[in-house]
Amino acid sequence: MFPESGSGSIQVGPTYPQRRHPIPLHLRPLDEANTKYQLANALDSAGECYCEVSLDGRDQIDLVWVDTSSDDQRVVGIEIKTASQFKQATHTLESQVEGYRNKTVQDLTSATAVIGDVITSADETYVFDEVWVLAVGDRDRWELPWRDDTPEDGWLNYDPFTGQLDYSIDATQREETIQFDFEQRVGEAQLTASLWDHYQSTHDLVAAESWFSKPRHRLISDSRLKYHAGKGQQGKRKQADLVVSDYSEFNPLRYASTIRGIEVKASFDGRVRSQLDDQLPLYCDSKLFSEVYLAIPEGSQQEAIGYLESNHPRVGLLTADMDRSKVTLQRDAERLELQKVPVGRCGGSDPEFQL
Repeated sequence: MFPESGSGSIQVGPTYPQRRHPIPLHLRPLDEANTKYQLANALDSAGECYCEVSLDGRDQIDLVWVDTSSDDQRVVGIEIKTASQFKQATHTLESQVEGYRNKTVQDLTSATAVIGDVITSADETYVFDEVWVLAVGDRDRWELPWRDDTPEDGWLNYDPFTGQLDYSIDATQREETIQFDFEQRVGEAQLTASLWDHYQSTHDLVAAESWFSKPRHRLISDSRLKYHAGKGQQGKRKQADLVVSDYSEFNPLRYASTIRGIEVKASFDGRVRSQLDDQLPLYCDSKLFSEVYLAIPEGSQQEAIGYLESNHPRVGLLTADMDRSKVTLQRDAERLELQKVPVGRCGGSDPEFQL
């Protein structure tokens, strides 16, 4: 899919294809999450891709790609940045790239040595062969004030409206790396990637981390959609893990249109249920989703069905595999009313409320 060295372009599919008729804004959020899942979907066809991989402490990287087509199965860490993130944290990006590039086995485990063809010290055995930066848009890598000693293994530019991915790779191969079981270092994002893959194959529109609120808390001001402010878990807006629909539902938008909102959880314990008691009612009362689903890994579905029947009867249930192979409908959601749905024709157009 990508050469060990060189530049070029590939097509990975757009996350925001242009259409003439208005589209609900919560189906086209412009943030890194949608790029992350779209790229993960493409990379998984040429190897193994893991989303939001936990490293040492609170540190995590957006994507880890194991290129199984190469003889040595190179391991690539990928950090994704949107245009707004570049403006906010150029120097943070530099330190992130350098930190990922220098991650060793000792940083992630308690091991002191690694046994392979030869025995090497854990603090000299690296996690990543290469670290790439993906810029959403046409941000030029040479515009950034990198220090001379900052590694620059790869730079990718992704156009979310056309789906074109331009790349320039010039990495220095390393001999002292090791294959980790990255599947043990992922959580909700990996489960969300499984759902993204499933719905991308069956629906026109899939969006991640879309903001939503109750109707009275959203307004249009200065040609922008805005939300009333709130604090903490009881804030007046939240983000949906996934929103799914089809273009045919919006030509025109009508009360019978189907828009599914999905909350994803990697486990189903008491702490998670407490979170859901706060989150699921706002999903249902937002009037932005005609159906609301909880998605969890396979194995806890009977307990989850009982919980939903008793506490959130309007919410349906999905189960998915962490290995991104299967999504199963376990419980149907009740039909909900749509109201005050913000729509726009394309990025930058003046939004309006419908219904």
